[in-house]
Amino acid sequence: MFMLKFSKTYDNHIFTKYQLKPVVEDSFCVTHQAFCVADGVTRDNIYGEAVCYPETQKEAEAWVASYPNPSGADKAANICANQFIYEISNLKENEISKEKILEVVKKVNKKIGNINQNRKIDYLKEDYYCTEAVGGIIVGETLYAFSIGDCHIALLDQNKKIQFETINNHKQFEDYLQNIYCKENPYDWNNKQDRAMVRREFRNNPKKKYEGKEISFGALSGQIEAEHYIDTYEIDLKQIQYICAYSDGCEPIFASQEKIEKIITNPEYLSEEGKERTLVIYERMDSVF
Repeated sequence: MFMLKFSKTYDNHIFTKYQLKPVVEDSFCVTHQAFCVADGVTRDNIYGEAVCYPETQKEAEAWVASYPNPSGADKAANICANQFIYEISNLKENEISKEKILEVVKKVNKKIGNINQNRKIDYLKEDYYCTEAVGGIIVGETLYAFSIGDCHIALLDQNKKIQFETINNHKQFEDYLQNIYCKENPYDWNNKQDRAMVRREFRNNPKKKYEGKEISFGALSGQIEAEHYIDTYEIDLKQIQYICAYSDGCEPIFASQEKIEKIITNPEYLSEEGKERTLVIYERMDSVF
């Protein structure tokens, strides 16, 4: 039997330091056996300029003043997390399967599509409102789950070692961009044409390939093409002690065994990192080892 141990979203410390309230684009929803973590995709500011996390008070103030509030990415993440839990909680346990998980996430994608209807998309100031996400439901000793983009689920054994991780379909694009595209083409994320190109040509575009291999990535936006990037899982939990779901801000934590052990022992350790991120942890309460 697994029980919810921890669930929380953290803001970037710099905003708290200067009593500023940013738009937090991570969202999560949990029950005693189901969870969803969604990370809304950061968009341009109200002037159509690229944004990055600030490092000074002046930059933080400018960020808050120029970033859309409410943010469409925040709306997409909230819809994703809450709709997934709503849909999955209305199913009987004997109805749960990988196929049913896919069906639920397709419904979530369609729901997100409602906020993009009748919008004129320019892939810059008016980009698709979209989100990347993971979610799942624990049924006995099985986890049925999904992932899209670079949110993660990691399953740990009793020694806090990772035994399973979901697919990061963003990585194939990042590898192509850094190791091939950028060596052959001038590229700067701050350049509007480059940002629009990435969003238009590589996001939710299964036809984009290099040497026969897919190099695109997915995000839930309401586009039918996003369904291609929804990975589903049916995982045996018999040797698993912890189920962890998190947004990409936690990636450095789960790349280090030392930090994994710290985070499981004291999840509030995350607050020391000072970055926006979400973490959900379930812990096995019965002993099967």
